[in-house]
Amino acid sequence: MSYAFVAGCIAIVLFVRIVWVFRCIRRTKTNSKPLKTLVILGSGGHTTEILQLTKQLNRSYYVPLEYCRASTDTTSVMRLPDRHAVVHTIPRAREVGQSYATSLFSTIYALWHAFFLIAKIRPGLILCNGPGTVVPLCVAALFWRVVGWCPGQIVFVESYCRVQTLSLTGKLLYPWADLFVVHWEELHRQYPRSKLVESFVRRQKDK
Repeated sequence: MSYAFVAGCIAIVLFVRIVWVFRCIRRTKTNSKPLKTLVILGSGGHTTEILQLTKQLNRSYYVPLEYCRASTDTTSVMRLPDRHAVVHTIPRAREVGQSYATSLFSTIYALWHAFFLIAKIRPGLILCNGPGTVVPLCVAALFWRVVGWCPGQIVFVESYCRVQTLSLTGKLLYPWADLFVVHWEELHRQYPRSKLVESFVRRQKDK
């Protein structure tokens, strides 16, 4: 049996697996079993929004609940409600104001660490919003999902302040996040595959 034939078979199997995973995106059903959840923290407003969201989670279902932060984020951990929470750290993919040219190398470095971290944690769900740290972790989760190592469902919640345009992270994750949440009708009209959280919109309009 030639190496070319073996490589061809592997390529076909991998292609079929990738197609199947992408067809299952946004069709994944939840079950009654506890779901290991990884929450990705940002700095400043991103952390505030994601922590407000985690307060609404059913802690008997989304368990264990673990967190991940960028190595240069020194404030997010201090704001966690549970001082004994498990917090993982990876290098920051892109600093604020960093050029896209140099951020390519830092993103690859962060992605390398993300692959090992996701393989170790094997999360059933990744909950995230806008920081650049999200992209390497979600790419790693998608890879391990294709391989079949972990479920790695991705729920992305766009920032409240994004009314008419998506963040760069949102634009990258929109095509393949299992659930993509926006808070404003303008965004929902532009991105119909997203889910509009109408309750939040109403509260803003009523103010």
